Amino acid sequence: MGSAAEIASAVVLSILAVWCWTSARVTSDFGPVAPGAPSYQGTEYSGSWIAGAAALVTVAGLLVIDAVRRRVAGPAGHPAEPSTSPEDLSLADRVGSRPVDHRGAE
Repeated sequence: MGSAAEIASAVVLSILAVWCWTSARVTSDFGPVAPGAPSYQGTEYSGSWIAGAAALVTVAGLLVIDAVRRRVAGPAGHPAEPSTSPEDLSLADRVGSRPVDHRGAE
């Protein structure tokens, strides 16, 4: 999937996530319990709609991260800059300036 398609998919998934989130809340109006008492509202939240919205946002975020990674990586998936290996930093088998002695570390 190309970067543009991933970004477009992320936008669609974000819109669906907002729709799921708003569908999760249901408000009900109740009349007075006793004569002369005020009426009240009750709000119910559906966990499955909220979980669906969270899942959609997660997938949309992963698509955006992958699209950015593809743009930064350059053509054919090669890294833009070579990574530094421990050997290049002279940290392969040492800590500091002296070699590490592992004998008697029990």
